[in-house]
Amino acid sequence: MSVHRSRIAPLIAAPLAVALATVSFVESATAGGCGCVPISIPVGEQFKAHTPGHLAFGYGYSFSDTDHYYIGTERDDATETNVAPSTKGQDHTLSVEYDLPKRFTLVGEIPIVSTAQKREFGGVKGTMEASGLGDLRLMARYWVKDSGPRFRMHTALGLRFPTGEADGTFKAQNGTMVDKDVAAQAGTGNTAGLFEFGGSSAISPRLGLSFAGRYLFTHSAEAKSKNFRNQLTGNGPKMNSDNDAATLHLNAAFPLGTGESALRKFALQGNVDFLWIPVDDLIGDSNGFRRAGKLFFAGPGLAWEPVPQLSVSTSVPFALYRDIQKNGGNVQEWSFLFAINFDALPGSY
Repeated sequence: MSVHRSRIAPLIAAPLAVALATVSFVESATAGGCGCVPISIPVGEQFKAHTPGHLAFGYGYSFSDTDHYYIGTERDDATETNVAPSTKGQDHTLSVEYDLPKRFTLVGEIPIVSTAQKREFGGVKGTMEASGLGDLRLMARYWVKDSGPRFRMHTALGLRFPTGEADGTFKAQNGTMVDKDVAAQAGTGNTAGLFEFGGSSAISPRLGLSFAGRYLFTHSAEAKSKNFRNQLTGNGPKMNSDNDAATLHLNAAFPLGTGESALRKFALQGNVDFLWIPVDDLIGDSNGFRRAGKLFFAGPGLAWEPVPQLSVSTSVPFALYRDIQKNGGNVQEWSFLFAINFDALPGSY
């Protein structure tokens, strides 16, 4: 067991690591207005005390597949019948965290995007695909409160870098080459800022609570890709939007055992997630085609720590509420998330 690390700590931290499974979804999808909507955010293993020299690696996977198309709070039968759009996402995220002195932690996130947006009918019938490297993120996290597992709180600032392909094209039914939908682009082509906050508390050996929020703020009003609808018809915005996005993740963890019980390595999870893509950004203009709205997800999860250095977690969030306030889009009814965190170096004071 690592320094300043209680038994409940890793079992609570593990489900937070599952958020890494959707971070590439969050940044490429919310920042680009994806039809399929992301669930959670990466918050690291918050219950492990900050230890200079500590190095951790993470891997996350997310899967979703839906042909349900929403406008407002209701499914749009006309679009589902006349266009039959669907969005399938299988995204991967690699992460690294390194604790520096003075309560700082460096965080790097590498998203590998795999999205397929399919339409059965219409002018862009076929499948638009995005695959490969997404937009990288780097952050500096500061631990405002770091009193061990009983209560911790952090804040962070960072940048999203335009490393993902942002101008992929697709051949329309009339033979015209148009830009892919913003949901089918691996990146946005712009730099953006990140603000993050979070906290956790080990209430008892059988209960831990945590929260984490992230706001992506974009100074650029438009992404680098053009709006294919305008390219085909001349109607609507000429470009796609590079929009702000906010996510809040709440977690409750319930270890199944304490002491020397074999069940101490497992914990049940309860996860709640809120997502907001604003109609108007907080900073700068809000031009271009975007899918804006509010969504609410909740679902169970399970965490397992086979050894102190390794945690594995999975969860299945279900969509309980969605309100697509600007333009329509595919919203999945459920997702599957999986994550692994590995402590490569324990660090020392």
